Amino acid sequence: MAHAMAMETPRVQAEVVAVQEFPHLAQMFAVRAVPKTVVNGMVEVLGAVPEQVLLQRVLIASGREDLMEQAGLDQADDAVPTGPTTGVGS
Repeated sequence: MAHAMAMETPRVQAEVVAVQEFPHLAQMFAVRAVPKTVVNGMVEVLGAVPEQVLLQRVLIASGREDLMEQAGLDQADDAVPTGPTTGVGS
């Protein structure tokens, strides 16, 4: 899903890393399960989450919460499922 976002705008970059081939990156980002999405090196999203959840996390990590309403997201919307999200290294 991150790649789809990256294809839509040059402001988003996405990379897939095979943790078996790059164990030092797996260790640096504390990868214990996949998929694991790290946004701006600050926020991580664990597991497969709906597109709207990933978009919400990307907007928050980039400091653009102001775009959430425009994207049809609500910061306090309890109806949006929330996948496990933590700060990187937490």
